Amino acid sequence: MQPVVVALGNFDGVHLGHQAVVRRAVEEGHKRGLRSVAATFDPHPRAVLWPGNEPKLLTTPEVRRERLLGCGVDEVHEIRFDRELSKKSPREFVLEVLVGRLSAGVVVVGENFRFGHKASGDVAELGRCMREVGGEAYAVPISNVLGEDISSTRIRKLVATGEVREAARLLGRPYLLRGEVVEGDKRGRTIGFPTANVLPDERALVPGRGVYAGYARVGRECYGACTNECYGACTNVGTAPTFDRRDSRVEAYLLGYGGDLYGKVVDVTFEERLRPEKRFSGIGELKEQIARDVEEARNFLGEGA
Repeated sequence: MQPVVVALGNFDGVHLGHQAVVRRAVEEGHKRGLRSVAATFDPHPRAVLWPGNEPKLLTTPEVRRERLLGCGVDEVHEIRFDRELSKKSPREFVLEVLVGRLSAGVVVVGENFRFGHKASGDVAELGRCMREVGGEAYAVPISNVLGEDISSTRIRKLVATGEVREAARLLGRPYLLRGEVVEGDKRGRTIGFPTANVLPDERALVPGRGVYAGYARVGRECYGACTNECYGACTNVGTAPTFDRRDSRVEAYLLGYGGDLYGKVVDVTFEERLRPEKRFSGIGELKEQIARDVEEARNFLGEGA
């Protein structure tokens, strides 16, 4: 079997640093006439090693796969992470998984990549193990992309606090949530602003509470045909304190959309936080504020009335 070039990492978010790693793998593949593969882990290692303490995901496996393929690799391979895998030594992981399963001839990782039992392997160890089988390994200095630290952990903190513009700078694109539109309280339609109640994957990180300007792509019917229509959106994340609702939701008002969204899958992007969540004295005050929010979102997005 012909060897392949493997870009290896968790790649949660597929941020600018991850993109640099993947691009290097694609380049090495082109130089050698080899296929390039992005290899990731599923579930997140911390979900197996410390159940209940794993981070919320910036990209679900489906979205991560799409992002990685968009970087130019020929294939995305998800390595099943379990207790057995976590106990493999760095050498066993390289020989059995990277070389044995994936046919890796060249491996590209980020400069701080750790692997093997108790993260005992580093970039130098990866290089030694690959040379043992006649292969090569390269480490990409992720911080060189913007001249500063870029990490999934840093981006999670930004998204969780609503700092989506800064998160977008590190991601290389606006933060995105994907979810099916389900029935909500239907209050929005009674005040002239019907919203899509978007139910994201429970593993996904939801931005901090507040109102955001962004876009909504109506991607497809759930398990159905692709529609791929894009609209400006004014999206509220929160508990609707004016109505004393307990659960937090993602509710997007699509600018210029008049159809039925129930059962459709929607990608919501978060370009700018317009304001924090707020309790209003009543429906009248709330309606006035939503009208201002929508107008501000239109202005930010450059959308006509």
